Amino acid sequence: MLSWQSLQYYLQFDRRWYETADRHRPDPAHLAAFRELVPDGWATRRRGLWFMADPPGRNTPAQGWKLHVTAEAAESEEVLRLALPVLFAHNAAFKFLIDPWSVALTSGKTFSRTASGKFITVYPADDAEFHAVGKGLAEALEGRSGPYILSDRRWPGSTAVYYRYGGFSAIKRLRADGINDLMIATPDGTLVPDVRNPYFESPAWVTDPFPPEEAEGGSALNGRYLPTSALMFGNRGGVYLATDRETGAEVVLKEARPGVLVGRPGRAAVEVLEKEYQVLSELADTGYYVKPLDFFHEGGHAFLVEEYIDGPHYSRHCITTNPVITGKLDGDSLRAYYRTQRDVWRQIAEGIAAAHRRGILLGDLSYTNVHITKDGRAVLLDLEAAVREGVDPHLGVHTVGLASPRLRATNRYDRANDWHCLGALIFSSIMVVNNITGFHRPAQDRFLDALTEDLALPAELSSLIRDLTDPEAVDGDFDPDELLKRIDALPFDDPALWTSPVPLAEPATRRYRDPEAVPGLRDADLAATVEGIAAEIEAAADAQRADRLFPSNPLVHQTNPLSLAYGATGILYGLHRLRGSVPDRLLGWTLAKDVDPTAYPPGLYLGQSGLAWAFDALGHPAVARALMASARRHPLRHALPGVLHGTAGHGLAALNLWHRQHDPELLADAVADGEHLAATAVHGPDGPHWPQATPGDDRLRTRLGHGHGASGIALFLLYLHLATGEERWYTLGRAALGHDLAHAGPLPGGTLAFPSHGGPAEGRTILRNYWDEGTAGVSVAVVRYLAARPDDELAAVAEELLLDSARRYAVFPHLAHGLAGLGNVLLDAGELLGEQRWLDEARRVADGILLSRIEQDGEIPGGVGFPGEQALRESCDLATGSIGIALFLDRLRLARPGTRTDFHFTVDGLLP
Repeated sequence: MLSWQSLQYYLQFDRRWYETADRHRPDPAHLAAFRELVPDGWATRRRGLWFMADPPGRNTPAQGWKLHVTAEAAESEEVLRLALPVLFAHNAAFKFLIDPWSVALTSGKTFSRTASGKFITVYPADDAEFHAVGKGLAEALEGRSGPYILSDRRWPGSTAVYYRYGGFSAIKRLRADGINDLMIATPDGTLVPDVRNPYFESPAWVTDPFPPEEAEGGSALNGRYLPTSALMFGNRGGVYLATDRETGAEVVLKEARPGVLVGRPGRAAVEVLEKEYQVLSELADTGYYVKPLDFFHEGGHAFLVEEYIDGPHYSRHCITTNPVITGKLDGDSLRAYYRTQRDVWRQIAEGIAAAHRRGILLGDLSYTNVHITKDGRAVLLDLEAAVREGVDPHLGVHTVGLASPRLRATNRYDRANDWHCLGALIFSSIMVVNNITGFHRPAQDRFLDALTEDLALPAELSSLIRDLTDPEAVDGDFDPDELLKRIDALPFDDPALWTSPVPLAEPATRRYRDPEAVPGLRDADLAATVEGIAAEIEAAADAQRADRLFPSNPLVHQTNPLSLAYGATGILYGLHRLRGSVPDRLLGWTLAKDVDPTAYPPGLYLGQSGLAWAFDALGHPAVARALMASARRHPLRHALPGVLHGTAGHGLAALNLWHRQHDPELLADAVADGEHLAATAVHGPDGPHWPQATPGDDRLRTRLGHGHGASGIALFLLYLHLATGEERWYTLGRAALGHDLAHAGPLPGGTLAFPSHGGPAEGRTILRNYWDEGTAGVSVAVVRYLAARPDDELAAVAEELLLDSARRYAVFPHLAHGLAGLGNVLLDAGELLGEQRWLDEARRVADGILLSRIEQDGEIPGGVGFPGEQALRESCDLATGSIGIALFLDRLRLARPGTRTDFHFTVDGLLP
């Protein structure tokens, strides 16, 4: 899963799909300056946001000391015009950001810290050229500056020119997860990672051309504040916990780096932080806002000192106690939760009203802007977007799903937007689906109606939310005193409320046993929805593009265009299952791609064995065999152990093709995978497990669940036992499943969930419910072990596991970490355990998924889409997009006790 920060980049270029910078249409300023000055014979090309320039006859080395020029976006054209004569005079290869908008984007607070600030990159041919060009640029750009380039060191005497050692051409080394690491070579030719840290670091074998003097370490900022830990890092600057040496108190330091921009149009982060200090100072005596203690500048950076608030932000506060999430849906739990929330809502409303009385608009009021102390006090903080009416420029900064439609359209704040944020926060405390409703506004009424019915919420609450979030509301529509009265009057103390079980607490059988009685879940309705999804996906295909065939998760651009998870074969596999065929032009696009082992790992969801599974299903068994032969020889075959990217996933693909094609070499492949897993297992008190490192973290940690952990490996070993008849595989697999089950954590509602990692390492604090990590994925194996043979221990725990997947609501609707993955394992249980109630529960899950649907009004009659990763754009992919949802909804129509209809890369034909 990509980080929130990484996703922001892919939101810039299209309103419907995740897209790359290749779709950006640049302003001509930079290109015009370049064309005016470029000598004859230079080779040029565009690559994303970059424009590359190579002099004639130049053989640029693969690596060396490179130069970077930083610039303010407003001055970038002028800086380019000053730099170009130096670069052309020295015949230096270089690249530059294609327009001022790109400079502003890469200088923004959400951009990568390691890449920010790099306007021009120069690739000197040798050390002499490095020194000559660096000196020339420093002289030409004297007095210029931009964002400090964290990965680099400044050229002596310059605030515009930087340098670091690194690769000039992209030498890539494939990882098992499909991502490529960039490499450089040591003097003996060994490839090592080209590390890009947010601090200067050069390889051990090179000598810094300008070694610095020893820096002092450990000194207090402003002579007073000693940082003790980092709470977060961002391109704007860090947030640190610190000790005030004068008082001994714990305080928070918020940093703003020079040259970094906030909002649209961008404003200097240093200025924004100082404005935040001034706004907080004006609100300090209200009692609702974090207290500002100090503001100072040091080394060009600005620092805001605040009191430390010991308590979770509002989203975490809600998630840990929300009955919809914990499953504790009795009347007492609902009453206690909503009484607590009512008090929080009142405090937030009072805080908003206090700000408005002083002529201050909060602008961006989100989950992380509100922290809840241990004694229940709501404290508002992080007011970077706040403005004094008529004084401060509006930044347009906002949070999806909380900001009003007017703000999103105009980038202008108003009082109605602050009240809209309150209404959205109240809505989020019922269920955090604001990303979905923020991306597709019509979903909000659907969710609110459904939640009100399922939780028997008072009509006064839904009415309050609708009024506060009315997109037509204007400033004069809200009287703070009346709003406070409405909040106080919410009847959560009414003894008549929640005296009988709420509908969400009842077994799904009561409502969903007869699917023809539930609109949207009738067979004809589901068939129409599935066909609408398939038609919309096919219409979105673009066979003229080389980078991807279908709009997908952004990871399709960081891995490969064909993978099961995010690429074309996963989507075509789904379309083929739904329709029985796929258009030749789309299948031809995939078959034309060169599946080079240096670009495609061997694994199931991102690699060659997954492609083999898909091509076999698509009617090309010979192609599938060739891909498995390549995966067999792949150097990364055993780089990871799990199902998603590792040995177990390759083994599942081998067993599937062996079962379909009866090739003994494929069974031998699966046995070899089993032997490797047996040899590498670590046997601990909870059972065998497979510790593994993660990218950027060399620590060996034990992951849990289906995607990466012992549960998924156990599933493969069960199938291997069934294929070979060898009991040792069953024994190892059952013990591995026991390892993950030993790490289950109880939820208040009586179900079980799982952390992402075992042992004492981080990752154990959050219990997860999903297919890739969490309960649903563990249940995939549990259900199949029970189908294979009786097991009293598994039978005893199965209900607690499956009930955790029996949810109508989750943050996202999709397959990998959303509702479709939960519903699919319930279909597994209904089919393989022969229990109709799990099929009924799966229908309730489907009912929840359909709340997120996006009914298209374009060229495709009845077209349907779904929000993808993080619900910030639509997506077609199997793991996080609409085809995975369509496959689940289609299976829901077909599944019956005793049938076997799973589509999600299991080999259930081997089960007895």
